[in-house]
Amino acid sequence: MQFESQLPDGRRILFRPISPDDKDLLEAGFRRLSPASRYRRFFRSIDHLSPAQLKYLTEVDGIDHVAWVAVLPDAPPDEQGAGVARWVRLPEEPEAAEAAVTVVDSLHGVGIGTTLLHLLAREAVTRGVHCFKAWVLGENQAIQAVLKDLGARPGKWEAGTLEMTVPLPADPDAIDATPAPLILKAVAEGRLAGRVRSQDPAGVHLEPPAEDQPISP
Repeated sequence: MQFESQLPDGRRILFRPISPDDKDLLEAGFRRLSPASRYRRFFRSIDHLSPAQLKYLTEVDGIDHVAWVAVLPDAPPDEQGAGVARWVRLPEEPEAAEAAVTVVDSLHGVGIGTTLLHLLAREAVTRGVHCFKAWVLGENQAIQAVLKDLGARPGKWEAGTLEMTVPLPADPDAIDATPAPLILKAVAEGRLAGRVRSQDPAGVHLEPPAEDQPISP
C-alpha cells in the first residue's frame, strides 16, 4: 500500500508503511536532521542510530507499533528519506497510542508531517485506537491553551511536561471534521513531542532504546 503526491516544487513523494529494508533510508534521513531536530525527537543529543535502534524503528508489527515513511523516489539514494511517523499502542491503555513524527529540516513546512499523521490517524482508528497521546512542555502555556480550546484533554505531569490526549473519531472518514488534524499539525511542527519513558526501557515506547538498553520484546 502506498500513496503518491507532489511537493509544491513538483517533486514526486511517496507515502508507505515502513519495512525492515528501510534501515539505510532511515539512517540517511537521520544524518540530514539538524542537532535541534534530533534532540526534539529523541530528547537527548545523539549523532547516530545504532543497529538495535534501527531494528526497533523499522521492524514493527503493524498492530501495536505502526510506522509510515515519506520517500522522494527520484532523489539520490541518500536523499530519498523525507520523513517518518509512528504510533505505539500503550500496553496499560490499549485504546490509546503515543504518536510522533520527524521530517528532515530542508522539507519542513510543505505538509509532509501533517500527511503522515493523517495516515497514521486513519490506520489507528481502524485498529481500535481511540486517541493519541502527546506531551507539551510545562512552560508552554500558550500551546496548552490552544490545544484545550481544540478539544485536547490535559492529563498528568511528568518530567516537566504535560500529557495531552488527542481524541480520534470512531469513523476514519470523519477525521477531517474533528480537531484532530489541527492538533496533529502541532505535533508535526514540533510544538508537541512523543513521550519519553526512560524509566521503563523494556516496555513499548516511541523512543528507540539507547545503545545500552534492552530491546522491547
